[in-house]
Amino acid sequence: MHAATGVRATVLRHGLYADWEVEGWVGSYRAITGGEMAAGTDVVPRLTGLPARTVAQHLRAHPEDWAHLRG
Repeated sequence: MHAATGVRATVLRHGLYADWEVEGWVGSYRAITGGEMAAGTDVVPRLTGLPARTVAQHLRAHPEDWAHLRG
């Protein structure tokens, strides 16, 4: 069973979201895990004049953005 299928079944079983929301979420999850969203573009540097960064790089540079999550 694909991980997204198990997550979909669990979410639907608990009635947390509408079926169409779950389908969209699972589709995005599959695209991410399948590598479909791995390609980069030049949009960030073109629009901001700065290089694109990963989430990890942003969090290291701005620990105050997530300090409330660390307890």
